[in-house]
Amino acid sequence: MNQFERFNLKENTLKAISNIHFEKPTQIQEIVLPYALDNKNFACKGKTGSGKTHCFLIPLFNKIDFNNKKLQAIILLPTRELAMQTFLTCKEFFKDCDIKISVLTGGIDTEREISKINETPLILIGTPEKICEVAIENGLLNLSSVETFIIDEADMTLEMGFLNEVDKIASLCKNAQFMLFSATIPAGIRQFIKKYFKMPLILQDYKDNQNDQIEHILYPIKGNDKNDVLLHIINHIQPYVCLIFSNTKENVEKIYTFLQNANINCGIIHGDLSSRERKSNIKRALDGKYQYIVCSDIAARGIDIDGVSHVISYDIPKNNLEFYTHRAGRAGRNSLTGQCITLYTKEDYEAIKKLESQGINFTFKQIKNDIWVEEKVFDSRNKRKKSAANDELQQKINKAVRMNKSKKVKPNYKKKVKKAIDDVKRKHRREIIQNDINKRIKQRAIKRSRGESND
Repeated sequence: MNQFERFNLKENTLKAISNIHFEKPTQIQEIVLPYALDNKNFACKGKTGSGKTHCFLIPLFNKIDFNNKKLQAIILLPTRELAMQTFLTCKEFFKDCDIKISVLTGGIDTEREISKINETPLILIGTPEKICEVAIENGLLNLSSVETFIIDEADMTLEMGFLNEVDKIASLCKNAQFMLFSATIPAGIRQFIKKYFKMPLILQDYKDNQNDQIEHILYPIKGNDKNDVLLHIINHIQPYVCLIFSNTKENVEKIYTFLQNANINCGIIHGDLSSRERKSNIKRALDGKYQYIVCSDIAARGIDIDGVSHVISYDIPKNNLEFYTHRAGRAGRNSLTGQCITLYTKEDYEAIKKLESQGINFTFKQIKNDIWVEEKVFDSRNKRKKSAANDELQQKINKAVRMNKSKKVKPNYKKKVKKAIDDVKRKHRREIIQNDINKRIKQRAIKRSRGESND
């Protein structure tokens, strides 16, 4: 039995779901579909690869009036690649229906884009900037008929500075159902939600924080050439597809050139490629022509490439640690396992700790004698020292409290206990300082005995 039947969907909707071989809703679809089908406005927070595209395509298929030839739905995405990917997914899902679906993205001549909507589409997919330019500024479409307004990858739309364009489009679709999907819900998006969502709901895939199928590995550079370390790793993994991320387009180009010179079959995706190059490289990646693809974060965000088994972070995205999660989300999709390998140096310690505090469980590994070997945690020695010192301090505090505690509570009892604790802490700090002074005196004495300078 197809488990989508319990959502009381129309027969043609169930048939479309069956055609794409969906039998069981994902976790996020379980959460979202009841609200989407009930025509509720909502924002959904969930990771990529969780099945959120069909969270809006299924209710859209169920709702759309195939006999009404007016524009009924707008789907906004931040990049041309994501728009094209959603367009192709939508075309596949609606393939048995005689309806017009149009896509408007950058990188294509405006006259050609205008010709696409000479006949009004029922569904319009595109980037905010291009839809504003072609459909609104040229007055080619009436948006008042729109009944469903969808924004996917909303946080990325905000990062790329398209919120004004989104606002302009949304203001013309005030009677529509609003669905917003995002990996995070930053302040700028909350303001948008407050403005347009009459009774906003924030839904969340509660399993989106971590994917247990992914192993997060930290691999040390230790003064070695970073490219050599990368090549060493590549020569010891057997990926179906491996994505290699770097923080800048310049680095992406350098890594790509280095790997090509090392005879590694690889593609490249970043924002400075021409529209034709990007489309060609993404198509080749989707067709499985590349085993390795070197990417920038913005260009690769949300692109769904089947079979990604490994992700390598050439560097940690310190300026936006959210990108680490997006990178990791490329692997381990559809219940498959994956490895995320991150190259690091001691300058990355702070960023690593922040990622650990967000729930990322790293293992520290190296390849030695052609096998993976687990290493000690980089700050385990410091952790042990701090832990021992903290335990000792806590024992002294507990002793001070016991000594000042009386069976009969007397006046100023709390003040006395607080003073006793403060005295213990001051004494503990003085001991730490004195030990440090003694250590330095000892080090200077050793240097003098060896005839070394203390400068």
